[in-house]
Amino acid sequence: MEQFLQQLQDSSPILQFLGVMLVGMIPFLEGYFAVPVGIAVGFPAVMTIVAAIVGNWISVMVVILASDRVRQWLQRRKPSERKQEKHNKRLERGQNLFQKYGVPGVSLLGPLLIGDHIAALVCIASGASKRYVIIWQTIAIVVWAVGMGILVLLGINVIK
Repeated sequence: MEQFLQQLQDSSPILQFLGVMLVGMIPFLEGYFAVPVGIAVGFPAVMTIVAAIVGNWISVMVVILASDRVRQWLQRRKPSERKQEKHNKRLERGQNLFQKYGVPGVSLLGPLLIGDHIAALVCIASGASKRYVIIWQTIAIVVWAVGMGILVLLGINVIK
C-alpha cells in the first residue's frame, strides 16, 4: 500500500487524492490507515485527510445501502447452512458492543475493534435505522481521520 502511494508522490494532486481515497475505501485499512501513510509519503495533510474521509465514507455508505440485500440473503439461506457457518469473532464482538453502547458506541469504537464496514452492518442488523447509522458512521469516519491526521502532524513536528 505504501509503495502504491509512493509511486503517486510525483503525480498530480488529483491522482494523489484518488490514490488516498482508494486506500480509504479498503475495509480494515480505511481512513485511519490512509491518513498516516499519505502524510508520511509527503502528500498535503488536508488533501490526504479529506481524501481518506471521502473514500472511507463512500465504501461504508455502499455497505449501509446494500444492507437490506445482505439481510434478505442471510434470511433466505436454509437453516442447515446457517448452522454450518462458523461464528465470526468480529460480528460477535460487534453485537456485544451494540448491546453495551448502541449505534454511537459501535460507530466510534468500531474502527479499532471490528472495522467501519462491519460496525455499520452490526448496527443495521441490530435494528438501527439506516439514517441513524449513516449519521454516526459519518461522525466516526471524520473523527478518526481528522484525529489521525492531527496525531501524525504532531508526531512529525516533534520529530523535526
